[in-house]
Amino acid sequence: MKKTLLLAGVASVFALNAQALEVTPYVGADYNLNFVNKDSGLDGYVPGKYHSGSIVAGAKVSPYFATEVFGELSKHENKRNAHSEYGAYGVDAFGILPLGCYGEWEVLGTAGIGRYRFEGKAKHSEYARDHEAFHVWGWRLGAGVQYNLTENWGIRAMYRHTAFVNKVVRGLDTLSLGVRYSF
Repeated sequence: MKKTLLLAGVASVFALNAQALEVTPYVGADYNLNFVNKDSGLDGYVPGKYHSGSIVAGAKVSPYFATEVFGELSKHENKRNAHSEYGAYGVDAFGILPLGCYGEWEVLGTAGIGRYRFEGKAKHSEYARDHEAFHVWGWRLGAGVQYNLTENWGIRAMYRHTAFVNKVVRGLDTLSLGVRYSF
């Protein structure tokens, strides 16, 4: 009997807390400018910067915390008939500081993890191709600001630094500008 009462009490506490959470799902799209900190041996395959796009889906679980998943893709062509790609996916956690009387400005801090893929192809002759690809995990830290135009629409600017586990590419600095739609 005591176990049943204890279990009912714990369940009611969680039920009250679940009602207190106001989860707001959202989606978004970003334009990113990525600066690669790489080993000089990759100069023929990986350029110094990429222009990329990313799609995000997230949930704001309180006025002060959100989680977000992302997918990002970029392609790069240069004059020497070389082609390189950069892609990533992962998850971030956000700390949010609402500012202003109505919370239209938000200061953002973020930490997360992502899986990154760099691929390069160089065409040396008509019949031979040189191909190099590697995958790496990276830790992401960032800061930014979001301005909420309406209850549903927002504009976000962010800076992120990514540190990689292996040292072929030492890091990635990303500037992004995007929009968010909250449901």
